[in-house]
Amino acid sequence: MNNKYFYNHYFKPQHVKPKNMVFSKEHIILSSIIVGFIVILIIILKNKKDLKFNKKILRVLGIVLLSLEIFRISWKTYFFGWHLTNLGFDWCNQICMILPFIAIIQNEKLYPYVDVAAFIGGFFVLIYPVWVFYDFGGIHVVAVQSMLSHGLMVAIPLVMPLASEGNYMRSVKDFWKRIIGIDVVLLLAYIFSIVLNKNYIVMENANGIPIIDHIQNPYYWILVLPLIMVGLYKFTTWLNFCDRKNLSNGKNYFEKN
Repeated sequence: MNNKYFYNHYFKPQHVKPKNMVFSKEHIILSSIIVGFIVILIIILKNKKDLKFNKKILRVLGIVLLSLEIFRISWKTYFFGWHLTNLGFDWCNQICMILPFIAIIQNEKLYPYVDVAAFIGGFFVLIYPVWVFYDFGGIHVVAVQSMLSHGLMVAIPLVMPLASEGNYMRSVKDFWKRIIGIDVVLLLAYIFSIVLNKNYIVMENANGIPIIDHIQNPYYWILVLPLIMVGLYKFTTWLNFCDRKNLSNGKNYFEKN
């Protein structure tokens, strides 16, 4: 495979007929590698018990996610010219723009506003990436970038408690902060959908989404919004359970050296 072939088939925009490739070999291979990496990473961080090391890993993950987002925006700008839409203002793109900075500066007061929403977005895309491969006909540098970014949306929230000086754990009592966070995401998506005449609303039109795509807009929001709130609550309690397992020896579980 020469450089020209790689550039033409895996880097430049592809003119292919869009199709859903969920559970294709591309999806399964990429998701399996990413999930395997996350599992191994968490095991290493738990066993090493070195807070300084864990904080460094969290910062590195944030830098990598930021680099992937810069690449995505630069790729679109290079091939299609600059426009504000290159940033993207849907759920995952918004989180991918703010999560790296939170991971880098490690201000634990900001974690509750984005951690569970980030985990949910990354988790469901790894399982059901209906839009990731859609426009590229399989493995493509942008599809790989998207899958890696969504993997980091899962990895970073899981690492946050392991790299916490204040024994940070997900808590139901901070659930209101997570509601504020997701409300801001949805509000910005709505505003930029109008301003840029672009669809950033979560599952707007819902093409290809089981059940919801049969419910006329805007009535499916009667179903979607409660599901988002319930999902946010359930994932908060589940992640709290994981946090307590990971930090089972309490506040001094990791050596601060």
